[in-house]
Amino acid sequence: MRDEFRDRFFTPFVLPVTVIGVMLLIGISLSRILLAVSEIGAAMVAFLAAGYIMAMAFAVEARRRITARALGVAMAIVLIGLIGAGAVASAAGMRPLGEHGGGEGPEAVAGEGGAGGSEAPSNEPVFVAVDIDYERAPATLPAGDTTITLENRGTILHNVVFEELDDQLIAEAAGGESAEGDVTLEPGEYTYYCSVPGHRTTMEGTLTVEG
Repeated sequence: MRDEFRDRFFTPFVLPVTVIGVMLLIGISLSRILLAVSEIGAAMVAFLAAGYIMAMAFAVEARRRITARALGVAMAIVLIGLIGAGAVASAAGMRPLGEHGGGEGPEAVAGEGGAGGSEAPSNEPVFVAVDIDYERAPATLPAGDTTITLENRGTILHNVVFEELDDQLIAEAAGGESAEGDVTLEPGEYTYYCSVPGHRTTMEGTLTVEG
């Protein structure tokens, strides 16, 4: 019965699905790690992964008497470590993939949070998002009713949230799109950020509303 179950169900169905699932899980975890670490770190991770695969293949070929249990334990340890590292990297978010602070005009600082500006005067209500960064953001805005524009020149979702307005979502745009949002501002200092998980670390700044 056990042989029949293996031949008719486990080998043709369960085993391929399990292998495909494990491969997808490894690919997703590895991609999260490569996107979160620096370029040098990504290269090192790729070399280590390739080296581990080659080492396992060499060990299996050179030592034909290696037990399936020992091989399974070695693979399980690496798989668990890779999944854990991928989860941590996913929570940390992607690293900026493009160059920041560049543009068509002179460079300007848009706020204390470090968002750079390069194309428009610092008092225009325009936010430009590229990768995980605000390439441009206003330093000052007038009090009263204002229309905020978000230009997303990256490839992933971004938004603009004002912390002092109970974390109100002002505008949100998918990659390559733009969006607008109306907001009423009182004089004072405001903290803006992107609320997409993992983005606030590099997408946060302050602006001053002048009455």
